[in-house]
Amino acid sequence: MSDCGGVESIYYDQKYTNTIEDTVAVALHAGTDLNCGSFYAKYSQQALDKKTIVEADIDQAVIRTYEVLVRLGYFDPPESQPYRQIPTSAVDTPASRQFTLESAQQSMVLLKNSNKALPLNMNQLTNKKIALIGPTANATRLMQGNYFGVAPYLTTPLMGFQSIVQGIAYLSMI
Repeated sequence: MSDCGGVESIYYDQKYTNTIEDTVAVALHAGTDLNCGSFYAKYSQQALDKKTIVEADIDQAVIRTYEVLVRLGYFDPPESQPYRQIPTSAVDTPASRQFTLESAQQSMVLLKNSNKALPLNMNQLTNKKIALIGPTANATRLMQGNYFGVAPYLTTPLMGFQSIVQGIAYLSMI
């Protein structure tokens, strides 16, 4: 499934394709079976008419989409679906916060660690300068994207570093 507006961005923003019909074909053939938005609804018929896709492409997307829905229990009675039994009181609990923290820590990936600069050694930071670079260094709402509820609190990278190096190192944001 695409992100909302994801398929149309192939054409309008990324300019990966030259025509709307090619965009439908590229997305479908890449396995984007379900389009969040209206791009497929608006332009699939044009793509069929121009023969950039065939009915079998649409059939395959529909079959795979429904296979996922069946596997996820979408058509099962609500009482037999375990995730529908989770109450809202289970949201933002100490246990869920701990799980979220551990998930975030385990999902971090260090792409390059030249000269073994990380993890930071606090004893070596005295009177050093640390620069946080990029538009999300002090972002709060921006870091969440547009798929979020009301967060109980937000900690930006800048806030996190400030709490760690306060009185030890100089922190700047670029």
